[in-house]
Amino acid sequence: MNKRKLGLFILLFICVTIFAQDDPIVASGGYSKIYKGKEVSFEKAVSIHVGKWHGADQWPTFAAIVMSGPRSGQYFMGTSNHYWKDYADRKSIKAHNDEWEKIVDKHVEEQSGMAFYEKRLDASYNDRSAPMWEAVSYYTKPGKRGTMLDILRKGADANRRVRFKGSTGVYSQISGGEQNGILLVISRMDSMADMAVPSPTIKDRWVKVYGEEAFNQAVKDWNNSFTKSESEILKVIPEMTTPSN
Repeated sequence: MNKRKLGLFILLFICVTIFAQDDPIVASGGYSKIYKGKEVSFEKAVSIHVGKWHGADQWPTFAAIVMSGPRSGQYFMGTSNHYWKDYADRKSIKAHNDEWEKIVDKHVEEQSGMAFYEKRLDASYNDRSAPMWEAVSYYTKPGKRGTMLDILRKGADANRRVRFKGSTGVYSQISGGEQNGILLVISRMDSMADMAVPSPTIKDRWVKVYGEEAFNQAVKDWNNSFTKSESEILKVIPEMTTPSN
């Protein structure tokens, strides 16, 4: 067993043992940089692979192309809506693994490695499947992810109270990436038109529910809770994604 597989085994053992789950909130995924000129071949090979091994009654997967940000042009592939136990119970199929390894060897120049996430249901709002999304990763300061989650929970409550039409998913990164404590905020989109400033704005929603003083304090606390952020827009590739039931 290599170090990566051993680390994954230990992570899954700890999560299955320690974390009780009432909802399928676990997701995982990673980035792949494809050799220049092999993108079409890669998409075709993955589409065939997904049709064979990742159908509606099999292990679900999704793929998206990164449209903006430092990883523009790369592919993000993963799976979502799981219990930790699902990963521990998943059986390794040699034919599947061999086929996937051939695809990677032929097409992939560089991979980021797998990252695991837990969805924070109480901080998310009206989350849904969508053809596109903006993902913002916040590199939180030590002990400050909780502060940001508290603000997001209040924001979600304000959204409910004003019946805001937007959709947001909030995830804590459990492993992988540059550091511990990364917070991922995903805004669902139907098209690039959804990049426009929403109405009512975040400030309008907060001020209406909590008042301007509370909003100003939340902005101050938020900006003091992370060292940097990274934003990117991703678009789903349906042919490389398990169809919805």
